[in-house]
Amino acid sequence: MLRVRVKGVAMPTEDDAPIVILEEDGGSRECSVAVGASEAGAILMELEGISTPRPLTHELMAQVFKEQGIALRRVELYGLYGADEDGYLARMEYGRGLRTWVRDVRPSDALALAVATGAPVYAHTSLLSAPGEYWCAEIQQA
Repeated sequence: MLRVRVKGVAMPTEDDAPIVILEEDGGSRECSVAVGASEAGAILMELEGISTPRPLTHELMAQVFKEQGIALRRVELYGLYGADEDGYLARMEYGRGLRTWVRDVRPSDALALAVATGAPVYAHTSLLSAPGEYWCAEIQQA
């Protein structure tokens, strides 16, 4: 696993789903995670520091974690799923004190919660590639 950071959110084309671009910390590799429009908006709002009068779902979860003394320790993108290998498998590790839980989650939810809490994000090395090999090429050239 390599540590990555959320570089940004983009729309490759009007017909494609929004994507979250993850960039290797201290490196040049990256990957793109397709997410739904509402999840992309939530992640973008977190990155931009925009708040709403009432918390969005990931913000609510972050607040509940904090109130209960639970820390989101890490988020991992650990593999691919689907017949066309078009999606990622994700899990989050969270805990309180010495107790730790790990739960499989949707990548978009995990990323939104990680951005909201400042938790580290990791991706399996097989998921990262040189810039331009995924949808990133379309974004960088735009």
